[in-house]
Amino acid sequence: MEIQILDVINVMTTFTAGAVGWVVGRRKQKNDFLAELQSSVDMLASKNKLLLDEVVQLRIENSKLRFDVEELARKFEGKKTVPKKADPNGTK
Repeated sequence: MEIQILDVINVMTTFTAGAVGWVVGRRKQKNDFLAELQSSVDMLASKNKLLLDEVVQLRIENSKLRFDVEELARKFEGKKTVPKKADPNGTK
């Protein structure tokens, strides 16, 4: 059996092409995975910002309501009872 140089070159070329293809495919797979992770992180950061903005708005609203309650408490501080509205039906 004679092994010719062209047969060796053909086998080596096939092996080399397969190895290069595997390495390139693996790298692409890792890059795709990293891109998906980055996309997820960006989405979560965006949602987190929206939630944080909502929390800030609610805290501002809460502060205003507390101020209004304190103001009402000061206004009615000297009064013992709050007068009731007259019942239009005449019942208690």
